[in-house]
Amino acid sequence: MQEYRAESARAGLHSLARAGLVLDEYLDEALVLIRRAVPADAACIATVDPASLMLSASHRHDLESSGGSDFFYYEYAVGEDVSLFADLARRPFGVGILHDETHGDPARSTRFENVVRPLLGAEHELRGVARRGDVTWGALALYRVAGSPPFNPAEAEFIHRLQETLADGLRAGLATSTVDASRGEAGPAIVVFDARGRLQYVTDAARRRLAGYDGGLDDDDLSTPVAAVLTRLLRGDESSPRLRAQGRDGEWYVFQAARFRDDAGDVQQYAITIEQPAPPEIVPLLMMAHGLTARETRIVQAMMRGDSTHAIAQTLHLSPYTVQDHFKAIFAKFGVSSRREVASRLFSTLYADVDEA
Repeated sequence: MQEYRAESARAGLHSLARAGLVLDEYLDEALVLIRRAVPADAACIATVDPASLMLSASHRHDLESSGGSDFFYYEYAVGEDVSLFADLARRPFGVGILHDETHGDPARSTRFENVVRPLLGAEHELRGVARRGDVTWGALALYRVAGSPPFNPAEAEFIHRLQETLADGLRAGLATSTVDASRGEAGPAIVVFDARGRLQYVTDAARRRLAGYDGGLDDDDLSTPVAAVLTRLLRGDESSPRLRAQGRDGEWYVFQAARFRDDAGDVQQYAITIEQPAPPEIVPLLMMAHGLTARETRIVQAMMRGDSTHAIAQTLHLSPYTVQDHFKAIFAKFGVSSRREVASRLFSTLYADVDEA
């Protein structure tokens, strides 16, 4: 990896994180800059729900196939493998090179044997996560075809050193996209699959809401949030997995999967609901996306309850002047100048245009 390319890409990504781009634009530009420093024949970057560590939306470059439902099957539903995104999110060094982690024998990875080589057409894989502190906001995968050099430790170190910058860019993209979000049509949004994971039924509302996400309902290109919760359910370690995901249009929905069983207890179908989020689910995530600290988050929560500055100060054992200083920092992070505007920003994200459905 040539150092001048790395420095140029690093500087570009730092600037990009502060550019105020909506999420889809940020993902596209970030991949271009990353591949400038770490050449790859194909690449993918995705947002991650910090609570569940499931992929929520993805953006791909030069991947003829996304791997479809097979990608998620080997990410979530099969047993242990190397460099799974959820595992990388828990490691101090959140980057993995497939060749190195399999000790030079990538065939030891079920993901490599069933997805990376046959479906993605790649021979080398590097994966990493985007996180700040203990909170993971995104995931990245780079691929090289046979005949290309394998990824090396210097390239892994470069991606690792970018994890906070990428996390900041993803947070900013989520927050910027949210500003202009408008709620879509109401109605039951349900997708039903048979016991083998084949699509059976889709309501009109579900089709409308899925239009804001990558992929669709075809097995070879299943929408990321649908595939994530479905395969987590297939794994059987959760009774009803939930995922918060923002679409390209800035709208947030909660995806939840559940099983239909017959009288004998056998699974006959799987259903996925796509619902508008309740405030307790989405407001904390929005506040994290805007970069609020734990104390600032508590202040905004108290403000949303209607507490006065004096009441907030008493509850948090602070002086009113300190609370006012926190409000100034909160206003700056939201790009507003008053408590009313902060509340309006949060409520409009959740409830815009609901009555027009």
